[in-house]
Amino acid sequence: MAIGHGLKAVTLTTFANVPWNAPYYERCGFRRLSADDLTPGLLWIRREEAEHGLDAWPRVCMRLLLAEPNILDEP
Repeated sequence: MAIGHGLKAVTLTTFANVPWNAPYYERCGFRRLSADDLTPGLLWIRREEAEHGLDAWPRVCMRLLLAEPNILDEP
């Protein structure tokens, strides 16, 4: 669905050390973003999370690059 809307990637924020959070997403192909990779939008989200107390536990931003549809695969 995301590819159908022209998106190149999906990003998320999650808890770093909870097995069913960041480690799970890594198994699904997401990669952790470094501080240098954070966009203004992700920085804003992280500030909002901190204001709600979510920074009491380590959190990470992650990105999954989406595959481009192969033009030869289209009907």
